[in-house]
Amino acid sequence: MSLPELYISRPGITHPTHLVDNAEVLRRVREQYRGAEEGWPQIASAIEQVFALCNTRVRYLDSDPQARVADYAVSAAQQCLELNGVGPGELDLVINASIARQYFEPATAMEIAAKLGVKRTHAFDLTAACVGHLEAIQAAAGYFAVHEEYRTALICTSELFRHFVSYDVQEVKELYFKAAGLTVGNAAACILLRRTPWPNGGIRLLKVDTYTAPDHWHLCQAPIDGAFMSSSVELMRLSKLIPPWLRNRLDSLGWSPQEVAHYVFHQPSENMIRKLLEDLNTDPSKGVYTHSLYGNTASASVAVTLHHLLEEREVKPGDKLVLGSAAAGFSMVFVGGVWDGPASTPKK
Repeated sequence: MSLPELYISRPGITHPTHLVDNAEVLRRVREQYRGAEEGWPQIASAIEQVFALCNTRVRYLDSDPQARVADYAVSAAQQCLELNGVGPGELDLVINASIARQYFEPATAMEIAAKLGVKRTHAFDLTAACVGHLEAIQAAAGYFAVHEEYRTALICTSELFRHFVSYDVQEVKELYFKAAGLTVGNAAACILLRRTPWPNGGIRLLKVDTYTAPDHWHLCQAPIDGAFMSSSVELMRLSKLIPPWLRNRLDSLGWSPQEVAHYVFHQPSENMIRKLLEDLNTDPSKGVYTHSLYGNTASASVAVTLHHLLEEREVKPGDKLVLGSAAAGFSMVFVGGVWDGPASTPKK
């Protein structure tokens, strides 16, 4: 089955208003530290080294127990719909691809659609860790291939973490599993996918593909009851799988890594992305880096980073873009396309 002609819109994004810097995260860990006083400096130093390695500076966090995953998605979706001139009644498909959720049923996409005022649509959730938003683009493309009557899809993700992040660190060795959680931030992001170009510019979708190595499923988990844990060192070792796979995907499009104008990747660490681009033998300045601004916003990070690209750089008609993510599982998703329509105008 061939890929239909499809176009990705400019994204809408939402963050909580509360900005949390590294010093505040260290304070939260210090408050929960119950060990000997002489042991604290070693833990603090180890956390600071993680922040330096990732270039983590700030993140937005919402600690309100009443805050809803769907409400953040609705806010991002409303922004996305307005920006791209689409009404709720035009949505044939609504997919929510968040990791975070407040209930198992119904699909959070149902709540999102209802709060947007959508009366009739096809709505469901998709969960695929940090590749969820891009995996949902692939799923939507499949539905478009099957249903000729579908014209427009809204694809949302809303990462609102609360109890999943643990500040309870009593020994340095616990950071092996908990350090990654200290870099995460909250965000929601939505894009639209449709069969016709966007008047104010968008990405013409040329390829979407997925790779999974499920033997590594245990390395990163967000339990139903419990704190997020990630074996960051082992996951970083798996990053060696990414460059050859990316080259293969680029080859299938007839692109060299150097031809791509902008690389918009998931943001677990700025240094990791720079190293990936160096391994591809391309200019790291073609990467877009937002980890220092928002932390790791999980499945929302690709759209958050695309939003940043369109605000900070000129993206010209015909520019080749790669959107990509790697995630727990272990899985990777590749989206390749070209910018179609007016160039983006950077903020002054």
